[in-house]
Amino acid sequence: MFLKKKKGLWKSLFPTAAVFIPFLLWCSLGWLLPQKLTLVEGQNLEIFSMLPISARAEESVGVLGVKTKPLADQLHLELGTAITAEPKGVGSTKVTFYLCNALPLKTVQAQVLPKKELVPVGQTVGVTMDTKGLLVLGIGFVDGENQQVHEPSRNVLQTGDLILQADGKELENKEAFLQAVEKSNGKTMTLLLERKGKEKEVKITPAFSAADKTYRLGIWIRDSIQGIGTVTFYDPSDGYFGALGHGVYDVDTGGLMIIREGALLSSDLSQVVKGEKGNPGELTGTVEVAEKLGKIEKNTEVGIYGHMNQNVFDGEAIPIATLDEVKKGEAVLLSDLEGDGVRPYTIQIQSIDRNGGKNHKDMTIKITDKRLLQKTGGIVQGMSGSPVLQNGKLIGAVTYVMVNDPTKGYGTSIETMLQEQT
Repeated sequence: MFLKKKKGLWKSLFPTAAVFIPFLLWCSLGWLLPQKLTLVEGQNLEIFSMLPISARAEESVGVLGVKTKPLADQLHLELGTAITAEPKGVGSTKVTFYLCNALPLKTVQAQVLPKKELVPVGQTVGVTMDTKGLLVLGIGFVDGENQQVHEPSRNVLQTGDLILQADGKELENKEAFLQAVEKSNGKTMTLLLERKGKEKEVKITPAFSAADKTYRLGIWIRDSIQGIGTVTFYDPSDGYFGALGHGVYDVDTGGLMIIREGALLSSDLSQVVKGEKGNPGELTGTVEVAEKLGKIEKNTEVGIYGHMNQNVFDGEAIPIATLDEVKKGEAVLLSDLEGDGVRPYTIQIQSIDRNGGKNHKDMTIKITDKRLLQKTGGIVQGMSGSPVLQNGKLIGAVTYVMVNDPTKGYGTSIETMLQEQT
């Protein structure tokens, strides 16, 4: 009986293997092909394969032209193919790879970036941003008279809501909102919210606070955020800038801040707190609120962006590099940490994720410059956005520190940062 079952088991496995092995081969070929394609105007990209693999792009988009040419040895025997991608215009398209020009293996996103020369900056600045509406940080209660406890916002508002209007009126700041609640005299109000990207109206009735002798909703709200960061690049052709290399997230809700407007401000560093294992360091300083350098227009997962009021950054524009051009080894980080202008510091690029790293961590880096290590202990908060150069090209920006080893951290590529502009 046992032998018969075993024989039957083998019979059932053979058809499965016949299907599984070609499937495994197909998956392996897909894994070997690139996860995405990024090119700069005027820069062709070649992909060589020892197998008969071809590629085609969406012709109607007019962004990328793709040609496949057979490879041959001296005896003119076809060994594989050379795929050439040639940019036609700035934008996005899709490229599909085929086996034997028939079996589709994989479709990837292709991006053509504008040919640019940017000024790598490395200057620390003050950053201030006003939220779009008022951000609800948390829901609480109101202590009323006779030891009564009221929860007017319970099941009405949620952490992360943006309050846009109160009774049809725009809200410039949280003071204006508090005044509107006080003037309600306890009557039901209509609030316009944005929740998870969608607008909705809710009804809410303020409760009287015995401690404040006025009406309250029992919520914590925020209308702005401030800090210090570093400018990555400046485009002298149109005044466009990028900074931080990562987004600004609310410390209470954990969400990416949706902003109404913001500004880069002049700042002076007053102290550098060195980083230690398990305790990241930071930059502290004073910010000149009245001295606005530029306008922040976007807060994204890969940085903040906007336009400068004027050219206040020194330096020469240099070419940008795609992630495919970045190599392991020595590179340079720019920063003005020593208070006497922007200086170069040596670093090592230890690994590269060419397929789009998690949280846009395209590179891992290690600080090797003795001066920088002595002053900061490695990467500290406020250095985010410090530009990274290699072989005379701008390749990206420092973003995060490894908490357990402040000499190491992550960087995002300049191609990732510039995709927010296209």
